[in-house]
Amino acid sequence: MVEISFFSDSKCDQLYPMNLGRCVSTLNYGARSISDQWNDAFIKTNGRRIRLNSRLLPTYTSVNIVHNLRPGDQWIHEGILIAEIEGITESIDVSISTTPLLLSSPKEIFEKCGDGIKEDLERIKSTWRTRTLDEEERNAWAQSGVFVQGPMDRIHLAPGAIIRPCSLNTENGDIAMGSESEIMEGCNVRGPFVMGANSQVKMGTNVYGPTGVGSNCRIGGEIKNSVIHDYSNKAHGGFIGNSVIGSWCNLGAETTTSNLKNNYSEVSVWDNESNTLVNSGRTFLGLFMGDHSKTAIHTAFNTGTVVGAFCNVFGNSTPSKHIKSFTWGGAENSEDYDIDKALDAARIMMQRRDIKLSSEDELNIRQLHKSSTFDI
Repeated sequence: MVEISFFSDSKCDQLYPMNLGRCVSTLNYGARSISDQWNDAFIKTNGRRIRLNSRLLPTYTSVNIVHNLRPGDQWIHEGILIAEIEGITESIDVSISTTPLLLSSPKEIFEKCGDGIKEDLERIKSTWRTRTLDEEERNAWAQSGVFVQGPMDRIHLAPGAIIRPCSLNTENGDIAMGSESEIMEGCNVRGPFVMGANSQVKMGTNVYGPTGVGSNCRIGGEIKNSVIHDYSNKAHGGFIGNSVIGSWCNLGAETTTSNLKNNYSEVSVWDNESNTLVNSGRTFLGLFMGDHSKTAIHTAFNTGTVVGAFCNVFGNSTPSKHIKSFTWGGAENSEDYDIDKALDAARIMMQRRDIKLSSEDELNIRQLHKSSTFDI
């Protein structure tokens, strides 16, 4: 059995706010976490202890390089440790000319979503035990109300996945559904699109790929080129585009993100290192939201808005472009979110999914609150 552990480097802080309270390896590359994909890539490997930089994306090239490392070997690139195989011998820096693909900003999570889905597809099909549809099934699916534009063999269904009458387009990429997931009636979905187990695309939803949705999520309204992590909901109307949503988030009905400025100019975004807005180099940029944050109905976010973890955003005005963690309120009036009330809300939300907030989780959240409050 292989043992993979992940370590952080100084550049993990550049993933703010998606790195708050979690290891970067738990962020999604496509629709599944970096760590899950690495573990699946080495599922048939025995007797190795591998240490990986948590920002290293599990591309075909990187997986092959790590596979070929021997005990004691280290992969170092421009002074940054990328990977090493633990062994009894002294560590050796192996000469590797390939530049590793490292996650370096929240923007790349949605920008690389399509690549992540493509790189992960064979692992998904194997791990999820999916059934790939066949061209001969096209008419039968059409008779049931499911109309497919593009190749049928780009649709992959895990056991228990359900497709109600809807329109699916696979011309630009695959569509994969986890176990017990569901696409409800009247949806329009363009691949590439992957959603995890027990997730739902609610009635009348429009999805533009590349988009990745984790497990146990509910999505509705209109979604374009976004990544939504496990246990988060955008269950009602409203638009999110070019955005990344953490885990255990809930977007109230009609919550909407702007992803393009009216004058088509470059979008500015909060930089946590310099504590100021900086040019992003992007024209399309939506919302970055940390874990356990929530919005009220009709919340409207400006382009390139960054919301920390454990925020409860509400109010009549457009929220500011940066909302620090543990904030209660919006643009008109806000205050610190009481840690005990934040923990109570987390417990209730998690209990709804039959998950208990552990004492270790509570300790980590309290530490995150302390560091956010006192800028540690």
